[in-house]
Amino acid sequence: MPMPPRLRLFLAALLFGPLAAAAADLPQPCTDARPPSPLTLAAAVDFALCHQPQTRLSWASLRSAEAGVDAAQAAYRPGLALSASANRPLGDGAGGSQLGASARLGYTLLDFGQREARRDQARALLDAARSGARSTLAQNWLATVDAYLALATAEGQRDAARRAEEAAAAALAAADARLKVGSGTPLDQLQARSAHAQAVLDQIRLDGQIATAQAGLAVALGIRPTELPPLAPLPQAPLELPIARADVDALLDAAARQRGEVAGAEASLRAAEAGVAAARAAGRPTLAVSASANLSKNSGSPSNHSQGLGLSLDIPFDLDGSIGASRAQAAAQRDSRAAELDRVRQGAQSDAWQAWHGLVTAQQAARAAEVAADSARAAYDNALGRYRAGLGDVLALLNAQSAAARAEQQRVAARYDWLDARARFAWALGGELPADPAGPLQP
Repeated sequence: MPMPPRLRLFLAALLFGPLAAAAADLPQPCTDARPPSPLTLAAAVDFALCHQPQTRLSWASLRSAEAGVDAAQAAYRPGLALSASANRPLGDGAGGSQLGASARLGYTLLDFGQREARRDQARALLDAARSGARSTLAQNWLATVDAYLALATAEGQRDAARRAEEAAAAALAAADARLKVGSGTPLDQLQARSAHAQAVLDQIRLDGQIATAQAGLAVALGIRPTELPPLAPLPQAPLELPIARADVDALLDAAARQRGEVAGAEASLRAAEAGVAAARAAGRPTLAVSASANLSKNSGSPSNHSQGLGLSLDIPFDLDGSIGASRAQAAAQRDSRAAELDRVRQGAQSDAWQAWHGLVTAQQAARAAEVAADSARAAYDNALGRYRAGLGDVLALLNAQSAAARAEQQRVAARYDWLDARARFAWALGGELPADPAGPLQP
């Protein structure tokens, strides 16, 4: 299943590192300042992934974590320090000026695992940052789908309310016609007019909901509400489940493996374990080699040169207890990360379980809503025909009209609830996210 273009680019950068992404000129795909019009669900997701501030925050955290790996690797390289000094004594009888320069090259030969532990910790933190960025992208994907479908639902329900108002107007016209010929009553006309006014109020209320939903989608896209283009019509997604009920256990296992939050918690635990190893190694000796060269000159005297080569052995003693405290702190952090991993895994499985049952419920609700809306519309048409023919009363007509309007609203909501449940199901699994959330659904 194809992924959104920007999500595919970002995930490739997560796999190969930020430097590879920088070489590929990552900001280039984000040059479009406005989303396309009309706005499809797939285009909305693609645009939001590029312009969301959370995406930029994740990218900055990722670059910081990679810099941490470079810093840890620096311990394996030699260090060079240069220094220079100049001194001119003041006062009567002071000696001449003094100049000096020195250079020192040092390298740690052996530290009994300290550098290796810090490097492993930095690499695990980089893995955690990559997983966190992937999780953020998935969250942004789902939030954009939710916002888009919320607006589509409000617009669809307003269209349904407009049809309901037209039906109420037809009922009012029928009541007026019967009153004119003497087969109706003023009460029938007043009840029909009240029902029509209620239908108009429903439209006004839905206009307010549309404005709120437009603001939510604009935030998801990173634009102003006034810049939001009209939405493109959404296809009718087939009411089919992607997996059999017997495969739910496999679904939970997949969520525990594939979710970015789980991978990030696993990497954080590895970093904490490396931190324990680094804390243990901090109390071990360190052996280093160094070479130095010095040059000094006093005014009126020849220059003095000196060179040296030596070994140094550093054996720490934990007299103040700081090393032991660091070890205890590192062990506690490791235990905390282990508990966090268990919590995140349980949360991922819970999300998958709820997403699956939400999908089943949304499927059943959509099917029932279709039947209810078709039946209610047929009942209204029948009641309107009978009333016009003088065979029915206005209360039966208005009840049928109200039931048809309510059923149509429910059908619209159920349709978009089904699309949202499909998107939430794809997100809960933690695998590849579809480029078009309204397209074919795969486990």
